[in-house]
Amino acid sequence: MRVVVIGMNHKTAPLALRERLALSDARIRELLSEDVPGPGPQPEERVILSTCNRVEVYMALPDTVDPWAVFTRLAHSIDTLADVDVSAHTYTYEDGEAARHLFRVASGLDSMILGESQILGQVAHAYALAQEAHAVGPYLSRLFQMAVHVGKRARSETDISRAHVSVGSAAVHLAQAHHPHLHEARVAVLGAGQMGRLVARYLHAQGVKDIRVVNRTFARAQALAAEVEGQAHPWDALPGLLGEVDVIFVTTGAAEPLITRAEIARARRAGASPLLIVDISVPRNVAADVDTLPHVRVFDIDALKGMVAEGMDVRRQAIPQVERIIDDAVAEYERWIQARAVAPTISALYRQAESLRQSVLRRTLRRYSDRALDSDVVDEVTRILVEKLVQIPARNLQAMARNGGVNGYDKVLRELFELET
Repeated sequence: MRVVVIGMNHKTAPLALRERLALSDARIRELLSEDVPGPGPQPEERVILSTCNRVEVYMALPDTVDPWAVFTRLAHSIDTLADVDVSAHTYTYEDGEAARHLFRVASGLDSMILGESQILGQVAHAYALAQEAHAVGPYLSRLFQMAVHVGKRARSETDISRAHVSVGSAAVHLAQAHHPHLHEARVAVLGAGQMGRLVARYLHAQGVKDIRVVNRTFARAQALAAEVEGQAHPWDALPGLLGEVDVIFVTTGAAEPLITRAEIARARRAGASPLLIVDISVPRNVAADVDTLPHVRVFDIDALKGMVAEGMDVRRQAIPQVERIIDDAVAEYERWIQARAVAPTISALYRQAESLRQSVLRRTLRRYSDRALDSDVVDEVTRILVEKLVQIPARNLQAMARNGGVNGYDKVLRELFELET
């Protein structure tokens, strides 16, 4: 048996191709539950990892099965790829290197944004889907359980995910620094596009309860507000909101300012609470002179660039620590694979010994049937004797395999005892 991964990601395939490979959970369940189309042999185990930046198929299969043939049959069974040659955009790793690749993925080292945390949950989810479909066995179960453990260690023992490296998370972090009780604040998010969604989701993850989403297309505001347990407002409600909220995140893409000094001045009555505005639009959608109003602070995207750059430096410095965790895990998985390789020989040795014991026991009991022999006692004594005799070579063979020094001993043992594995 060997473990193989074949896939494509943001480094090897354009977005247009990755979009065609995006798979829903329902479709993944179907692909895992069905045989791989075509006349060729089947892999014994399969896991499909599908995210916005990668699609990978992990397989455990005998040496006689061509993993590329399995992958192409699987890819061509997806309607959007039936006529696409994906070979120029894929990568393949086997055994220890397949383990290393998955451990790097789970740790965030292979992500578009270094150290991003979402991928760890996606790896665990891919494994869970394969378990539901009964598509995994010992090889991929061990691999994915180790990958989740490695991903958790990377995040708990290093800084690979701790610093803020996206504009959205940095914007929320900056607001927290200047509004320590952000989770209790009344917060408005202007814009429900990609950046608005990221900011709203991060606010929700940070425990902010009062999130108000404003967007020109009200349906999009409603969809995002529902996702973050917030409130949706039409665009014409903005002037009123300017006088109600404590923090505003501006993520719109207008060509000129949408929030002016005069609008803020009209909306904020004397004695109103301080207002914090984080404008991450390019060009700026908050007029430059808004910051001159008393009790109003405005930060633009330039204020976030330093935070993002500093956060990326922190994460890069953590890479060697994560790689050492991965090295140890790969070595452990390879030792497990090597020990697993001699398992059939050990099982055959025990089966043969047990078969011989049963044969001798039957002859002995027949021969001494006229004497007062306790068959249960004889059975117990011979069983223990066989276990003790086989235990030593079995234990030593496993130890040799784990240490990579089994060489030809496995073959010698099978030939010496005429084992059928």
